[in-house]
Amino acid sequence: PTLLRHPSIDGSYWDLLSSANSAAELTCLISQVFPTSCFTPNARKILQTFHNPSSFNLQTMSTGWRRIGVPVTKEEEPKRYRWTAEQVLQKLPPDYAVQGKVYMVTGGHSGIGYETTKAFVANGATVIIASRRQAAVEEAMSRIKTEHPDAKMVFVQLDLSDLEKVQQCVRDFEATGLPLHGLICNAAAQITDFEYTKQGFEMQFGTNHVGNFLLIELLVNHLAKSGPHSRIALVSSGAHRSSPVRFDDLDFQGGKVYDKWLSYGQSKSANIICTRALNGAYAAKGVEVFSLHPGGIVSGISTLGPELALQMNFVNEAGETHPGLKTCPEGAATQTYAVTSPELEGKGGAFLKDCEIQDPETEFTQDKTGENGKRLYEMSLQWVQPFMK
Repeated sequence: PTLLRHPSIDGSYWDLLSSANSAAELTCLISQVFPTSCFTPNARKILQTFHNPSSFNLQTMSTGWRRIGVPVTKEEEPKRYRWTAEQVLQKLPPDYAVQGKVYMVTGGHSGIGYETTKAFVANGATVIIASRRQAAVEEAMSRIKTEHPDAKMVFVQLDLSDLEKVQQCVRDFEATGLPLHGLICNAAAQITDFEYTKQGFEMQFGTNHVGNFLLIELLVNHLAKSGPHSRIALVSSGAHRSSPVRFDDLDFQGGKVYDKWLSYGQSKSANIICTRALNGAYAAKGVEVFSLHPGGIVSGISTLGPELALQMNFVNEAGETHPGLKTCPEGAATQTYAVTSPELEGKGGAFLKDCEIQDPETEFTQDKTGENGKRLYEMSLQWVQPFMK
């Protein structure tokens, strides 16, 4: 333990590591679960000494599928683990039905965003798809219309990495004259190399937190006008366990000590801790805010690429997909649940996983005093103030 310097070594990981049956299995688990940057040079030498890959077969390792925090067998799956977005919407009582309502889904043209869009329009809602990629959105709309010819969808351009373009997105939305009943902040920069946004924020933090924060601030009054039951969902990730918000070094010393995984984790921790503060600011307006982890999704394999997918154990060396990964319709369920379910009425600020309220996985994101969220909220208000006009 003294050789590891990683913020996500919590109880669940120690339980996993303690399940190893040999030194070889233990070191294999450690080196597979955590990237090289998590270890001191001395720790790397020890791992190399004890772990001989030629004498250990990952495919036969009894704990091989247990490294990414998802179930291995059907018996281990929570009750709602395999719910789909469509099933969530079908369960809604009439007062909460989405028919005739309008929802904005950022990145609503691909992955779980696409499945969210498709489920909502299939149930009579209008979806505003906010994305940088107009051609990709138009192609996605065309596919949806082949199944649902009456689907109502509108494209608005959105680049969360540029706060001026976030402003323009909201103006374009306002020009449609449509109301807004729910906002799903689904789009994200994911595991990118170091660079700055136009306004000088580290790219993943600037996109995933600051851009979303401004979008929410500019749209909240539209949501308030469309109540009751107006909601905002901030899509976080299990990666929040990898890093807290580095309040005193958000850009990793100007990129000198940058780690793309820690950066992504920082941005996802920001989504979680800011949710409670946002909810506190908006609840009086009738708008509730939730953060969530959608789960490990099969589509993540193509996003990660074969090497990272193997490293993260989304696939094994035989090319088999982890049995606990969710399909995209299943991955879309929790964000759909967040903005629609009557079970969540009055519970704004909560973190969701598998279509139920759960605790985030780190002490920092659990934020029991609320001080982390309050600090980030106040800083964020200052950052976006010039773009609130």
